[in-house]
Order: sequence, then structure tokens, then C-alpha cells
Amino acid sequence: MCTIFAFAVPEASAQIAAPGGINVPADQKMLLVSDELIYNNDSGIVIASGGVQIDYGGYKLVADRVEYDQNTNRMQAFGSVEMLEPTGNRIYADNLDVTDDFADGFLNALRVETPDNTRIGAESAERIQGRTTFNHGIYTACDACEKNPDRAPFWQVKAKRVIQNGETKTIRMEHARFELFGLPIAYLPYLEIPDHDKKRKTGFLTPSYDSGEKLGYGVRVPFYVAISPYMDATITGTGYTKQGFLGEAEFRQNFANGEHTLRMAGISQRDPGAFDAVPSKPTSDGLVRERGMISSTGQFRINPRWTFGWNGMLQTDNNFSRTYGIDGYAGTNIKSEVYLTGLSNRSHFDMRAFRFDIQNADENNIAEKRQAVVHPSLDYNRTFSDPIAGGELLLNVNGYSLSRKEDEIKARDGDVRDPLDPSYFSPRDADRYKGFAGANSRLSTELEWRRTLTVMNGLRLTPILAARGDVNSVDIDTAPGDYDGTFAGNGTHARGMVTAGLEASYPVLVTTRNSSHVFEPVAQIFIRPDERLAGGIPNEDAQSFVFDATSLFERDKFTGFDRSEGGTRANLGLRYSGSIGSSIKTHAAFGQSYHLAGLNSFATPDLSQATRNSGLEDDVSDFVGAAGFSIGGFSLASSARFDKDDFRNERTDVRAGLRHGRLSSSLTYSEIKAPRPYVADDEDRRELTAYGSLKVHDYWSVAASTSYDLIDKKFNRKAFALLYEDECFAFSLAYEHKRDDNNTVAQDWKIGARLSFRTLGGLGAGSVDSPLLKPSF
Repeated sequence: MCTIFAFAVPEASAQIAAPGGINVPADQKMLLVSDELIYNNDSGIVIASGGVQIDYGGYKLVADRVEYDQNTNRMQAFGSVEMLEPTGNRIYADNLDVTDDFADGFLNALRVETPDNTRIGAESAERIQGRTTFNHGIYTACDACEKNPDRAPFWQVKAKRVIQNGETKTIRMEHARFELFGLPIAYLPYLEIPDHDKKRKTGFLTPSYDSGEKLGYGVRVPFYVAISPYMDATITGTGYTKQGFLGEAEFRQNFANGEHTLRMAGISQRDPGAFDAVPSKPTSDGLVRERGMISSTGQFRINPRWTFGWNGMLQTDNNFSRTYGIDGYAGTNIKSEVYLTGLSNRSHFDMRAFRFDIQNADENNIAEKRQAVVHPSLDYNRTFSDPIAGGELLLNVNGYSLSRKEDEIKARDGDVRDPLDPSYFSPRDADRYKGFAGANSRLSTELEWRRTLTVMNGLRLTPILAARGDVNSVDIDTAPGDYDGTFAGNGTHARGMVTAGLEASYPVLVTTRNSSHVFEPVAQIFIRPDERLAGGIPNEDAQSFVFDATSLFERDKFTGFDRSEGGTRANLGLRYSGSIGSSIKTHAAFGQSYHLAGLNSFATPDLSQATRNSGLEDDVSDFVGAAGFSIGGFSLASSARFDKDDFRNERTDVRAGLRHGRLSSSLTYSEIKAPRPYVADDEDRRELTAYGSLKVHDYWSVAASTSYDLIDKKFNRKAFALLYEDECFAFSLAYEHKRDDNNTVAQDWKIGARLSFRTLGGLGAGSVDSPLLKPSF
């Protein structure tokens, strides 16, 4: 404990330092108010008594009696002295003896309150040239007990001398004792922390502790370096009992228009073999002894509309950052990217190149090789300000160029094909081609025009015209083996789509004494040719397809540009919104879609199987609906898809939320029925997720979340957190458990805890990333 608190200072980030001491101009006027003022010509002493108030150069002084000696230029204050300094410090004392510019002086039986609500008490104090020395001082950030002010606060530091330095903006305590509930816990030879108006100071930050089956026990000690007002760094050393010393360094620099962060970490592992649970199956963690990473993050504002940035990581193997919990890079999927974005009132531009690091213990790194490297992607949309034929014109441009090293193919039984063992499953079983080894690129441009007209007592007619062109370049290594559709093959492919559509809606307003309701029947028809090369080109950006009430009235229901809806289609439905009184809001939608002519894009094969069991593969679609309401802090919303023949519920999502006083909670139920006719290993999927947080007391809060698989009857995730926080102290504890059926040797659960003393720092243990683990101060 002595070592921890002797070097601990609160963590900070790069920022411009506050200016130094307070200087009072020589010609500054003094305002004095008192009941009585006596001026002695013989002694040169001015005496003010009775409710004395002085305002001078930002200093404000209140006392029962004040004496000013013109010969020595010193001022003494007596009785219930209270002084407010320009820095925000509020000083209480029995008596005070200072120079006439308040720069130097002596105080007896005093207490100081800083703007950040910390307190320093002392028997006496002396201030010389901006440096205040408190004799036999007490430092704390806790409020005094209202019922028993003489009782010791929760924590305090008693020191022989407490030195508040106005130049360095620090508070230094010498020969100090750290106390809890008035009982001494640790002796501190010295303790130095930043003052309330200085948040950056070179020194050791709060240590933390960790433990793991493969790493052993670890102690993490960070050291913060304030290089300049615009630069700082944090150097961290972690010692593990099983794997040795891990070094980390993070350098941060602020510029006038942006910031940059450089991070490095490395270790020479003492026992790499400890990571191999099964000797015959080595992991990537145990293959190398020297491991490390380097990352760079930056963002710069070129002008108010344009931003350029990047975030990149390189590491010696595919699991180093995850194994050692490198801050910001410990997740399973790490995205490295460089981007340029622009935003104006009527347009948006986004271009970026990116790749994914899939961190796992697979020595062959197959999962990462299946991930696409995008170089680059482009997304631009613009709404033209000038009307065209009385309507609105929109332009969309989208494109990408990508490549990957390995095919990502899933068999119908759900297993993933192993490229190291081609006989793992027969090519005839191949079902879903999520990605191909090789290169693939596309550029799409689309114009859409629409105009809304109101005719015939409220009937709204919206004609829609759209034209789109695509150019695809395909250069994959291996064509799909067993595919029901027709693969277009390698080469350059061009395609186009034109659409003419009309939407008609008739909103009807119904009002009662305390409610209003809007019922809006909607009918749409879109006439267009068949989709060219339907399902014949790799599908990279239109795989996450869901047909529900939100997409019912979309002109093109595909989520990306790699697929384009073709054929003539009509959409019919009803939208509703209403309010009851001033607190109840309601909404609903229901409808169906009809394929009228041409090729049904959702009935054609798709390499990624995005349209399988979509509910749109027949000429008459499934029914989709959504409904919900909110009252006060409670809300309930649901959406569902129903089979067109027997009204079987094919997909359901229900979410309830409650925010009331100290309680915040949500409950979500999701169900997806297995497709018909059934394919091997297809099954229903049902999951229940819940979250709740409750402030059980002014200082106590609890939170919990869970995800439960209703089919397997197993918890996918469980988490719980407990937090106590008052004005000076915080304690938190969190537990997390994740289900991992594919890795029986992994640590599925973890516990994290943190103890924080405001202004002094805190102690942390474990790697649970819960918001409740971080106090608000």
C-alpha cells in the first residue's frame, strides 16, 4: 500500500496547461465595507471592524476585524476569517497576516476548500512567493459528516507538511499517513499530486493487477510523462509470474487541427509452451517467443467539412494483443483503416480502405485469411438543391475493390470448409459462398427522382423514376463447384437497371376528445426489367437481408449494391401513428408484397444465400407487421413476419424498455423459424436478452445483463456489476461469463474490480470492461 500511494497520480491526457500564479496590478483599487473605520495618523494603522468585506484584485475577504499597517504594508484579519482567492480556493481561518497584495502571509487554525471540492486543514500555514506550506496538515476529498462534523472522513492523508506550489501546480505531502475511517493504513514518505487546476503531471499512475491461467499473476505499473502542453506519453511495465516482462509505450500529440497516437508493446515470453493445452495441437501464442505490436491512430480536420484519419495495427502474430489485453486492441476483430470523409448540408462523401485482424489461437490464421482486404470502398450521396420538374433529385455513387487469400465457404451442415483438408466435405455439399479468394471490384451510380403531389381531397401521389449502372470486375481463384445458379465467370461485367414507380397513400386523421390517430393506406408499384446476372456475381455487401415492416415500402429491398431488385412488384400496406393524451404514443404497420411480372430476384439462387427463406421468394410474399407504444418511461415494440399460407410466425422481435426514476431496464426476445422444406441441421433459433440497472441508494448501483439460448437452454452471456460511489470514494465489482462451445480450454469467465479515491487515483484488477467499473469522477 505504501508503494502504491507514494507514486500514484490520477491519469491524464495531453492538453494545454493552465497559466501560472495570480498577479495583482499595482494600480488596482480596493473596495472595503465595514461597520466602523478608524485611521490612526500617529501609528499609520487603519482598523476596520464589524462585518468587514474587502474586494481587491480578485481576492475577496470577510472578517470580524481587519488591521492594515501602512508602515509594513501588512494586513491582519481576526475572527471568522474567510478569503476567496482568484484561483477558486476558499480559505477559512481564525486569523490571517498577509502582505497588502495578498502574495505572502501567515494563517492560523485554517481550512482550505478548492474548486474541485478537496479540503486541506492545518494548525497554521505560511505563504511565500506563491508557495503555501501547511503545518501538520490534513488532505481529503470527502465532505464532513453533517451530523457529526468532528468525525474523521472516510479517507484522509495526515502529513507533517502539506506544500501547495502555485508555480508547479502541485500538492506535496511529506511524512504522511493514509487513513481510512480515522485508522492509519499506510505510511507515505511523500505523496505528490496535481493541484485542482493542473491535470497533467509527470509521475507514476495507478498500478493495477491481473491474473490468468497462462500468464500468471501480473502487476501493471504505468508512468505518465508530460512532454509539453501538446504532447504526452505513458510508459507501462507489466511483470507476469509465468511469462516475464511486458513493455508498453503510448505517445500522444495534439495539433491545431487534429491528434495522433502511437502505441507499441512487446514481450519475450518466458514459457511459450504454457499456451499449448494439447501438445499435439500448438497455438499461435506458443509458436514464438518474441512477440509485439505497433499501432497508429490519427484524425485531422482539413476544414470544417472534410476529415482525414487512420487507425492501423501490425503485430508479430495473430493473437498477441488479445492475449495480453492491449488497451483498445484486445477484441477478437480489430479493424485497421484509413479514411477521408466529407459532409455538407446536402451531400456526404466517405472513402476508406480497411482490413480486419481476427485474433485467435489458430496457428494457421485461417479466419483472418478469409477476411476481405478492402482497397478502397466509396460511398457518395447528394440531394440536389434545385428542383427538377418540380421534384427532388438524388445521386448515389457506391463502389469497392477488395481481395482475400482464402475462400469462405459454409456447408449446408453449418461447418466451415478447411482449406488444409479439401476432403473435409464434398464440394457437392457446398451451400453458402460468403467470399472468394482472389479479387473483386464494383462501381455503381444511381439517380433517383421523386415528387409528391396532393390531389383529390388528400390523396398523395408520388411518381418515382430511377436509373442505375454497375461495372463489376471479377478475378477469383476458384469458381463455385456445386451452385444452382449460373456463375458469370471472371472478367468485366456491366449491368443496368431502370425503374418507374408510383406510390399512392391516403392519410386519414381521426380525432377524439383527448387523442388523435392517423391511418394511412399505402400502395406502390415498381415496373422494371429483370435483374441482369442475378446471383451470378459474388455478393459482398448485400448478405444481411431481412424482410420486415421497415423494408416493405423500399424501392429496392436489398441492403447493398451487389444485388439489384428486378421485375415488376407491388407493395400494399397500412401505416398508423397516434397519440392519446400527452403521454401515450402509438405506431403500427402491416402489409404484403407481390411479384407481378418478370424474374423474381428473391427466387433466384444467390452465392451467399442471402435470399434464402426471405419471405419474398414466392409471387405472394409473407405478411410483415410492426406495432408499439410508449407511455412515460415504458416502451414496447414488436415486429414479425408471418407465413402467407398458414400465418405461421417465421420471425419475431419483441423489445420492452423501462426508465423510471432510479431504474433502467430492457428485455428483448428474438425468434427465427427454420426454413421449410428443412435442410440438414436447420433448426429454430430463439434467444432472450435482458439488461437492468438500479440505483438502490444515493451511493449504490447494480447492473446485470444476460443472453439466454431458449433452444439449447444455455446462457450465452451473463454479467453483473456493483458500484458504490460518493463524493470522494468509489468501489466497483463486475463479473462476466461468456459461452464458448468451440474452445473448451478457454477462460469463459472473468472478474474485475476497482477501488478509486478521488484526486489520489485507485486500484484495479481483472479485465472486465463494464461501465460501472469506472467512477464518474
